[in-house]
Amino acid sequence: MVLNIAICDDEPIHRQIISDYLDRAFPNRCYKLVKFASGEELLENYPEKLDILLLDIQMTGLNGIETAKKIRMFDTNVVIIFTTAIIDFMQQGYEVRAFRYLLKPIDYSDFSKHLLECEKDIINNNKNYLTIKDDTEGNIIIIPIESILYMETDSRCVLIHTDTQSYRTKVKINKFENDLKDKKFYRCHRSYLINLNKVRCIGRDSVLIKNNEILVSRYKIKDLRIKITNILGDLL
Repeated sequence: MVLNIAICDDEPIHRQIISDYLDRAFPNRCYKLVKFASGEELLENYPEKLDILLLDIQMTGLNGIETAKKIRMFDTNVVIIFTTAIIDFMQQGYEVRAFRYLLKPIDYSDFSKHLLECEKDIINNNKNYLTIKDDTEGNIIIIPIESILYMETDSRCVLIHTDTQSYRTKVKINKFENDLKDKKFYRCHRSYLINLNKVRCIGRDSVLIKNNEILVSRYKIKDLRIKITNILGDLL
């Protein structure tokens, strides 16, 4: 598997350090690397396929947090790793689902550990697919599980929403809930099954996934908050 990696940092020396670290961490692995000097440049020239983004928080112009928020509007799959000299961004980082932080000056052993773990997660995610029969045209569809944002019941069918499109199938949502119980999916409402990795923020009785507000049962909001907190703890 070829990893598509991008570095976004407004300081050339840090872009070079990370680039050198990648060569050391992946000496026998194939990866494609692109570099950007600002959040604006990254957004204007966003790669067609990106697996890992090493994103500096404190950049002139558009900072890393704001850049990540804009990215999450159209790409919920890329793994974001923030690089920063200040660690006081945990909540903001969670809102854009940052994988973790690397504190500057970046230690190589810390860098390689996180990147190898990240690579392992990406490979595992790419092996997981959901196969359904699309009710609209009757085609057999293979959907990467990681691309699923959420599912919702619609009459006697289930709509499966991904970043790029939605699929309609007659499979019951209860079956999907059971099949995906070990994949960080959660039945937050009798009509909704959500991918916890895609949640941007939690409201009083709803969650935000991409631009979609999903209802959460009042009986499940506490349990959902605990699960989200546990995921956040795993990433830090």
